[in-house]
Order: sequence, then structure tokens, then C-alpha cells
Amino acid sequence: MASPSSYDFCAGRLAVRVPSGANVAMSASYKAVDIEKPKAVSSFVTLKDELTARSKKFAATDMVRDSYGDRIMKAGGLDPDVMYGKTQLLGFDINDSRHQIMIGYHPKVDDSSILVQIHQFANGKDQVFQSKNIGANTYPRVRSNLLTVAQQFEPINNRDIPTKPGFCIDGGMFVDAGKPPVNEHFTLVVTFPDHPDVQFSIDANAIDQVNKDEPSLKHRVDDDLRMMRANYSGGVSVLERGEKAAAGQEGYQVAISAPYDNVPGTHIRKFFWSADGVPNDVTRPFMEVDLTIQPTDDGKSTIKDDAEAKALWDTLIQGIRIRPGAV
Repeated sequence: MASPSSYDFCAGRLAVRVPSGANVAMSASYKAVDIEKPKAVSSFVTLKDELTARSKKFAATDMVRDSYGDRIMKAGGLDPDVMYGKTQLLGFDINDSRHQIMIGYHPKVDDSSILVQIHQFANGKDQVFQSKNIGANTYPRVRSNLLTVAQQFEPINNRDIPTKPGFCIDGGMFVDAGKPPVNEHFTLVVTFPDHPDVQFSIDANAIDQVNKDEPSLKHRVDDDLRMMRANYSGGVSVLERGEKAAAGQEGYQVAISAPYDNVPGTHIRKFFWSADGVPNDVTRPFMEVDLTIQPTDDGKSTIKDDAEAKALWDTLIQGIRIRPGAV
């Protein structure tokens, strides 16, 4: 259980313990759909009016084509007649019962790229799910995938850790059983008003196979340290290095301390932990976790020494765990 000085935040299939007062920002993608940061909106009627006006503007704007561009497309085996809509607007649908609005359009009048969005009104916010593609002819497929994903959405308070299976995003979750194929990613960034020199982040990406193209942290750490030593003229001290279990899986960590040249007399400290992930296990994604403690430009440093930095790192990384019931 989180103490009164901290709380649990639902991110992906994980629960992350965060100090009270900290600021949390999360971006995510799920099944090829990007999740925008929710924005406050006064009502569904307001949102509907705004998007209806936008759709009318797009519908009244003709796409611009030229013979040269058409020839280039045809030379590449593409049919410009299906790549471009007649106007910027490709589709507009309102689902009043679900408080949901879909809009598809060409962002530029002379480009075949398309953007399809679902605006979901929930908890006083506009929750946007979107996908990009090339060609007006891809709109039906992109629209269908977006609708399927949106049907799985349920609004939540991320501090109230859900017990049902699903993938948490900022302000909601996609309810599913967590079965392959998997395609989900999130980045969580935590900042601290009382510690402006500290930033903690988690990057997690569910995998269907281990990435063999790039060495894991354990096998590239020596090269990374050589690069750091070349960049920090005052030398680099290694605070931690070796195997470390966290977030329900085995991983590897390295931590360094070095003089911070921009503010004489201070140090910058960086902690890294990475796990390769387990294929087709959404609770054990590929993960990179880091903590950066860097004095502000005015020389403010709220972490007094390496021991205090290590204690903070241990508290934060051990606060990451697989959410019970995530699958």
C-alpha cells in the first residue's frame, strides 16, 4: 500500500508509486493508435459544436492537385484519384450515446496524408485517439481500427488502480485480456515541484520478440561509460552497476556521478535501468527507466550527495510493479 506521502498511478499494465505533490505526464499508443493528452472541455455540446464547425470548414475546402504530382504518383504505381479526397474532409460522425465524435481529413490541401481522430468526451475532458496514414483510400480501414479501439475505452482516475484487465492511459484504460498480438507503448515522466533538479521517467514497449539489432544495456554499458567520460571533463564516478530486479523482471542498472560544468561546484547524477522484456507478455515489456538529477541553471541542487541520490533512485524504481489483474 502507498503511504500518505505517496500514491499509486496506473500506467500501462503497471502501477507506479509516485511521491505526493509530484507532477505526472504520460503519452501512450495502443494498437497503432496514438493517444493525445486529454484537454478540459466544458461539455459534450461544446465539443460537438467545435468539431462540427471544423468539419464544415474542411468540407468547404477543395484539395489541390497538379499534373506533375499526379504523374509522380502514377510512376510509383499509385492512383491519385483514390489518394486524394475531393475536399479536405473525409468523414464526420457523431455518436451521442457514447459521447464520441469521429473526424477524418487531409491536414494539408496539397498532400495525400490523412489524419483520423476520435474525440471521446469523458470526465469533463476531450480524450483524443488518432491515427495517421497516406491516402484517402485508407480512411475506411483506419476508421474501423479506431472505432474498435475506442469501444474498449473506459474513463478512470489513474490514482484509483483498476482491478480488471487492461492498458491504462492518461485518464482511462483500454479494457482487454492482454493477449497477443501486442502493440502498446507508454512513456511516463515525473517531475517534482520541491525538487526542480530531478526528473524520473519510464519508457515501456510491449514486444513480440527481443530486439537483437541493438545490444541491451548490460552489453553496451562499457561503450556508454566511455562516451560519458569523454563528455564530462571532470571525470565520471560509477555509483551502481550490475543486475537488478524491478517491475517484475530481471534487468540491469548503471548509475554515474560527474561534476556539472555549467554550475561549478555541483554534480550531475544519472541512474539507468533497462530490461529486455518478455515476448508476448504485456506485463513485462521492454523497459528503460532513468533518473536524472541535474542542478538548475541558477545552481540550485536539492539532492546533497550521492547517497541521497541513490536512496531516491531505489525508492522510485522499487515502486514500479505489475498491476494485479492487468491481464
